Amino acid sequence: MAWLRPIPARLLPDSCLVREPAVDGGFGEPRAISRVRFERAQSVVAEAHRSADAGAGTLFVDAVTSAGAFEIPAGSRVEVHGRSYVAAKVSRFEGFNGRVHHWEVELR
Repeated sequence: MAWLRPIPARLLPDSCLVREPAVDGGFGEPRAISRVRFERAQSVVAEAHRSADAGAGTLFVDAVTSAGAFEIPAGSRVEVHGRSYVAAKVSRFEGFNGRVHHWEVELR
């Protein structure tokens, strides 16, 4: 097998806005990516006044199927479903030919 098939569009129902960090310490203009998938996750916080964090999750961006796809830099602001997150970690997954298949972005 020389390549992996793209993630099917039916599995990518969401869209997001990405604002990359700017040199001046702010953020750039928003860039839209459609046909992505956001899987929300919550975890327990070990603090007396909070029982769970405000929410986080993983954003899946396919290199072929996602319209406007690009590698989101860590530290970017990402808006999904009207909520703003920070891209804490970005993992690139490549096919056998060295081309990017998809990215998984850990949002907090």
